[in-house]
Amino acid sequence: MKTMKKSSLILYLFICSFFFVSNTHSQTSTFSPTGSFSLDLGVPAKPQNPAFEHTMEGLLNAGFDFRYNAFKGLTVGLGLKYTFFTLNSFAFSNTAISGGMQSPGAYAFLGYEKFTTERISFTGSIRGGYSFLMNFNDSCKVNHGGQHISESLFVEPQVEMVMLTDKVSEHGFSMVLGYSFYFHEFSNEDLCMKDISTLFEEDYQGITRYFSIGFGYRYYMGRR
Repeated sequence: MKTMKKSSLILYLFICSFFFVSNTHSQTSTFSPTGSFSLDLGVPAKPQNPAFEHTMEGLLNAGFDFRYNAFKGLTVGLGLKYTFFTLNSFAFSNTAISGGMQSPGAYAFLGYEKFTTERISFTGSIRGGYSFLMNFNDSCKVNHGGQHISESLFVEPQVEMVMLTDKVSEHGFSMVLGYSFYFHEFSNEDLCMKDISTLFEEDYQGITRYFSIGFGYRYYMGRR
């Protein structure tokens, strides 16, 4: 219950950030792109539920999408997402075990972008879609002859600040904060194991989620 309240608070803060960005500044007339291609690369941190946090370490949370400026900064788009976690071998009695989890997926994007100056913009957004959760390790090789694959819906609120390389330039670089929610309870079955001696039953409760911080690149197209 406590972890769900914490996740709800984080989601609430991201939503508040979205509306704060959309209301504090007006869209400037000097630069209003028709669309953009966006790439973000982040590092996942503080994963949950407890079982996921104990057994996995985040390495990459990446997304690539096309965004269309539908109306005065209201942007919609489609994209692809990829995450990678490595197995924390010290969480198991057999420390020689190796492996990880990769999660390719696709998503729809909805956001609001404001240029507060000729070079700086702020975006509040949410991307949601469908992903595969592909776990691979020594135990999966023995028990399944390969990866253990499950599927999940996900949502990821994000806040982003972009700075153009020059006034009305097509190129921009950004700082991105996000929090991903996968509607899947991570368990020992994902790791192809009957039991993990260092974990308790309550450690498997709660959906899979993690914080992400990273950087991005944006290529803008057109002006209005």
